[in-house]
Amino acid sequence: MNDKTLTNIVLRLQSQVVERLNLAKHSINEDSDLFALGLDSLSLMSLVSQWRSQGIDVNFSQLAKTPTLIAWARQIRAGEDKLQQAAQTSLNGLPNNRIGIQPHAPFLLAPMQYAYWVGRNKNQPLGGVAAHLYCEFQLEANKAAGFIDPVQLEKAINQLVKRHSSLRLIVDAEGNQIHPATYEAYKVMVTDLTQYSQPDAENELQRLRALYSSQMLDIEAGEVFSLALSLLPDGSSRLHFDIDMVAADALSYRTLLKELATLYRFIDAPLAELPLSYKDCRTAANQQEAFIKETSGKWWQSRIAKLPEGPKLPLVDSLNTQPNTTRRHFHFNQALKIKFYELCKANGVTPSSALATVLAETIAGWCVEPRFLLNVPLFQRPMGQANVSGVAGDFSSSILVDVDATGPVKFSQLAQQLQTRMHEDAAHANYSGVHVLRDLGRAKGKQVTAPVVFTSALNLGELFAPVVADVFGEPIWIISQGPQVLLDAQVTELNAGVLVNWDCREDAFEPGVLDDMFAYFRQTVESLASNPSYWQDSIKVGLPQVRTKPRNANVTASRQVVVQKTPPRNPLEQTVAALWQGVLECEEVFVEQDLFAAGGDSVLASALIAQLREVFGNHAMDMKKLFCAPTIAGISDTILTACDSEEVKSIAQVYCEILSLDDEALAAQLEAQI
Repeated sequence: MNDKTLTNIVLRLQSQVVERLNLAKHSINEDSDLFALGLDSLSLMSLVSQWRSQGIDVNFSQLAKTPTLIAWARQIRAGEDKLQQAAQTSLNGLPNNRIGIQPHAPFLLAPMQYAYWVGRNKNQPLGGVAAHLYCEFQLEANKAAGFIDPVQLEKAINQLVKRHSSLRLIVDAEGNQIHPATYEAYKVMVTDLTQYSQPDAENELQRLRALYSSQMLDIEAGEVFSLALSLLPDGSSRLHFDIDMVAADALSYRTLLKELATLYRFIDAPLAELPLSYKDCRTAANQQEAFIKETSGKWWQSRIAKLPEGPKLPLVDSLNTQPNTTRRHFHFNQALKIKFYELCKANGVTPSSALATVLAETIAGWCVEPRFLLNVPLFQRPMGQANVSGVAGDFSSSILVDVDATGPVKFSQLAQQLQTRMHEDAAHANYSGVHVLRDLGRAKGKQVTAPVVFTSALNLGELFAPVVADVFGEPIWIISQGPQVLLDAQVTELNAGVLVNWDCREDAFEPGVLDDMFAYFRQTVESLASNPSYWQDSIKVGLPQVRTKPRNANVTASRQVVVQKTPPRNPLEQTVAALWQGVLECEEVFVEQDLFAAGGDSVLASALIAQLREVFGNHAMDMKKLFCAPTIAGISDTILTACDSEEVKSIAQVYCEILSLDDEALAAQLEAQI
């Protein structure tokens, strides 16, 4: 390829970058530092996914180390021969056409979907919670649209359900998802408050908010979203939209709301074609698992022994029966955002990296050890020839960032170090953080969680498309929650500024801790945005002198409790333990041992279920039963309940007798049978 080809690639890259950063073309030349201009690792990951889906084999780490158009163009030119292969099949397995094989047959949950499903079990650490996102929009009576029409809204949501199979998703007892072809027409719940007094209406709206903010939709019955409408005394309308993240990630939520508003305006509005279904995407991803384990999986395995656990924070001794998630937030206006972004650029870090560093320093100020895992979600939605940007579903993943906040290092240096670590980790993000936590738990012999989350949606544009506000009004309430999450710090663009949210498990923390942490976080961010010299100091000096610390340094953020280690007590437990050992390849077994705490995942769980069914029959166990009672004792009790108890005991007795035989005795027994 000649220099003209390289120049063309540079120009193409320039167009992609200026579009993402909303910059003028003349502001970027081929040697400009793209991170200094505001590009972050999330945007780079999206670009990498796009190029790989076109057949261009690029290296994330190399791109991150040399963030200029000319360096990237050379990498892309080197992989141009693979681009020719994209017409046949893409490098990352994303097909150019629909797979289309049994589109409505069950298929496996994605790793994050499975984690969400398991986390609904109240016996899991910080469990008993649905992963969901709930928003309220209010259309004022004086808006040109007048009010939201329930009939029109119902037509629009049913058209949306018809378009996106993920809105029809059902999770079966085997831990599979089904996207059925047919569905019952959705009925929008309408609460008519027009005849209420203003105080009574407000009380009812608060009741509805509390209900929807913490509800657990019945995803096993196909209930993956709820849409409701409240008609207010002053003629205003309030839309309530809640979706379970097993059906749609945060980016899908944006798409669904935009399309719902578009269809509300005009039911036959032309929407972008969906070239692939969510099942097509998942099938393609599953075909890459072996390759991912051999590459990124081995990279993470090489680090397992050195990885820390989640932060040890000041938590109460016992959690409420009903989880209580609350939100703290503040908003950068446009002027402060511009100033903050300029200071990030001057210090060689992205806004996302700077905010993640402030969060890390905040957590370190209240936990036992300054080194811990920070959970950073990614939304890896492959693009390219088969553009699936409009497909609704769970495409989320995460990386586990090893944070080390030791020492009074100046903030700019800490942010640069964390950014480098995040870039290195993101290069291997196709091996999900869910898998890394399982591997880490297996290595440590206990369940490990990373319950502090940093979610950045910067450089993804405004949180909601303009049509959403035009049709449904302004967002007045947004909250999310998820299992095994103590604190989810989210940053996103809103009204030309930046919205910073903390969604927190209020019931898990010691009183006052979250208020103190958030106050320090906000003060630090605002100081960094307004004072250039603050970047050259250690922000630890701003920590409150008196801070609540964990009373028990041995209690982790996951509320890990010390369990008894009772050996199997009867033939049934001994049989289950033997099958358990064979699947998990572990030496020590005890009846209180938890499958997931021992590093089990969906693959190992499926293998154990298959073994149990082979011994005790098909009705003995399914995935739902297993994660409701994921211990050897629990499995044994479940089998006794599901099957004929006398027959189960008899089978277990025979199985144990076989286990007690050595090879010679077993061979003699088999020969005698012949």
